Amino acid sequence: MKVIQLVFLKHGHIRINYEWIQSENPFADETLIFIHGIGLDMHTWEFVIPYLRKYYDIVTYDLRGHGKSDSGDEKGTVELLYKDFTFLLSELEIKSYHIVAQGFGGLIGVYHAAQEQKLSNQLRSLILLSVPFHYPKKLGSKVVRQRKELVEGQDNMLGMGKELIDKICYPPTKEKQAIIFNAYKKVSPTVYFNLFHTDDLPNATRNLQKIEKPILILSGSEDEVFPPELNSASLNFNVNVRYYTVPYASFLVQMDQPKITADWIHNFIEKQRMHQEQGAFHKDLTAELYTEIRGMLHEEDQHELEVNIMNGFGVSLNKQRILEGWGKRKAKQILVYLLLQHSSTRDELCDVFWPEVDLNNARNRLRVALHHLNHLLQTNSNTKFLVTEREHVYLQGNIKSDLVDHIEAIKAAQHITDLDKRARQYQEILSQITENPLPGLYEEWFLNKRYWIERKWGDMSIFLAERFEQRGMIKDAFYYMKVAYQYQSENYDVYQRLTALEEKLP
Repeated sequence: MKVIQLVFLKHGHIRINYEWIQSENPFADETLIFIHGIGLDMHTWEFVIPYLRKYYDIVTYDLRGHGKSDSGDEKGTVELLYKDFTFLLSELEIKSYHIVAQGFGGLIGVYHAAQEQKLSNQLRSLILLSVPFHYPKKLGSKVVRQRKELVEGQDNMLGMGKELIDKICYPPTKEKQAIIFNAYKKVSPTVYFNLFHTDDLPNATRNLQKIEKPILILSGSEDEVFPPELNSASLNFNVNVRYYTVPYASFLVQMDQPKITADWIHNFIEKQRMHQEQGAFHKDLTAELYTEIRGMLHEEDQHELEVNIMNGFGVSLNKQRILEGWGKRKAKQILVYLLLQHSSTRDELCDVFWPEVDLNNARNRLRVALHHLNHLLQTNSNTKFLVTEREHVYLQGNIKSDLVDHIEAIKAAQHITDLDKRARQYQEILSQITENPLPGLYEEWFLNKRYWIERKWGDMSIFLAERFEQRGMIKDAFYYMKVAYQYQSENYDVYQRLTALEEKLP
C-alpha cells in the first residue's frame, strides 16, 4: 500500500511543502530525494515515481517560491536553496540517500554534494537530469532576455511556459501540459529570474570537480534548450561521471521516458553498489583513462594568450608581446569585446562597430577585420584562439585578462553574505581601480561597460564608507566616500554625506 505524507515544514519564516512516499519494498533502506527544475514543482516527478518506489523511499518537495512552498523575503540563490535542502534532510532524519535533480535545480544538488563530503557520508550518489554546467554567456544572456520579454508585466511565468512547452516535452501531451502550466502559474518572475541565469555555472563546475560520489547525468536526445552536447561536456570535469542520452525525450526526460529514466537510475545505483564491493579497479581504470586522454588533447594546448587592458593595452602570446597591428581594422576593439562577451554573432559585431554602415558593407568589413585579428593571434601549432563560424564568433583556449578577472571579482564579491569578508574583498577590488578601465575604446558599447564598472566602484565605496563610519573610523570613511563621489558625482546624497564626513574629520 502506498503511504503518502503531504505536509509542511517550517523553516524560519517560510513553509516548505514536501511529500514522503514509502517504498513498496518493506526492507528499503535508501531514499531518493527529488529536486525539481526552476519554475516547476514536485508534480513533475509523478510519472517516474511508480517505477522507483519499488526499491526506494521517496521524498519530493517544492523549492521556496514554487508550488505550495512560501517564497520568503530573501533573494533566491543556490546557497539559500541548499540551506533549505539540508534543513529538510535534518528534520526528516534522512540517513542514506541519493539526489535526483532536474535542470537548474541540479545546481543545488551539486552544491550540496560538494559540501556534504566535508560533513558526513550519507549521500550515496548524485543523479542529474538535463543540468547544464556550461552555457555560452552571450547566448545565455539572450535566452534570459527572451524569457523576460515573454512575461513582461505578468505576475507569473505561465506565458513563458506556454511558449516553451513544445521544447521541454516530447511530445507535449495534455497531461504533461496540465502539470507544467499549473507549476508555472505559481511562480513569480522575480523568484524565477533570481535563480535562472548563467552566473552560477562557473561555481557549479568547480563544485562538480570536488565531488567524489558517483554521478549520473541524463539528458534528452530531443532537448533543444540544453542539448546533449552541453551535458556530455561534464565528462571532462569529473572522472566519476557517467552520461547517457535518453532517446525520444526532451528536457523533462522523467516525463517523456519515465520507465527508461527509472531503469537507468536504478541500474546505476545498483552498479555503484556492486563496484564498491568489487574494489577500486574500475574507478582507477577510468581515472587513468581520462587523465591520459586529457593529456593527449592538451599536448598542443599549452599556449597562453594574455590581454591586459586596465593599465594600458597589451597582448602577449606565450609571454611574448605582440606589439603591432592593434590599431588596424578594429583588432583591439573586437578582441576586447569578445573577451567580455565570450561569444557574439557576426551581425551583433556589425551593429557595435559599424552602426552607420549598411549591413552588407559592414559584414565585408567584419570579415576583413576577423582575418586580420586571426593573423595576429596565430601560433605555431594547431591552437586557435579565435573561432569564426558562419554565424558566431568567439574566443577559446587558455586566455587571461586583468579586466575579465576584475569584473568577475566584482560579481563574486556581491554574493558574499559575510559582511566583513565582503568589505575585505571590496577593498582588494578598489585597490585595482584605474583612471579608465577601458582606455582607447570609445564605441558606445564600451562606454556603457565603463559606466557599469565605475558605478560598481562607487557602490562598493559607499558600502565601505558606511562600514567605517559605523565603527567610528571617520578618516577611512571619508576616503571611500570621496572615491564614491568621484564615480557618482551626480548623486546629491553622496555629496551631502561626503560633506558631513569632512566636517567630522579631526
